[in-house]
Amino acid sequence: MDYFLVYPSRAIVGEHEFVAYHALLEKAILPVSVLPFFIITIQNVFLLWFRPANVETGLVVVSLCCLLLDWILSILVQIPMNLRLNEGKNLALIQEVIDTNWERVFLESTQAFFVIVMMVKGGSKEWLPSIRKVPDYVNAE
Repeated sequence: MDYFLVYPSRAIVGEHEFVAYHALLEKAILPVSVLPFFIITIQNVFLLWFRPANVETGLVVVSLCCLLLDWILSILVQIPMNLRLNEGKNLALIQEVIDTNWERVFLESTQAFFVIVMMVKGGSKEWLPSIRKVPDYVNAE
């Protein structure tokens, strides 16, 4: 959500308040965005070995590739631009951050789609514990 709310809000923050506002955002990004994203990435790595039998490896690989590409774009593109914003308000740079972020939005949306597919496949009857299956006597005539 920060992409759609926080990124554009930088443009309306005053020149004198911008550095303090940006520092506040930078301080909050680690616990709110980076740490959860890191945990999601680690979970995807574990899914390569520990996953329901009916969740294909290819789904996990695509999901993980989306995450890794997102990390690469973050490290090589977004973080350097955001560090430059620590120096002060720069409307052109703010717009560049917004414009170059669409690749990450696409990757994260694609990854979320594959997670939903894996959840549906992993939650099918073949994977659910026997306690969740309908007992045989219910279907008996």
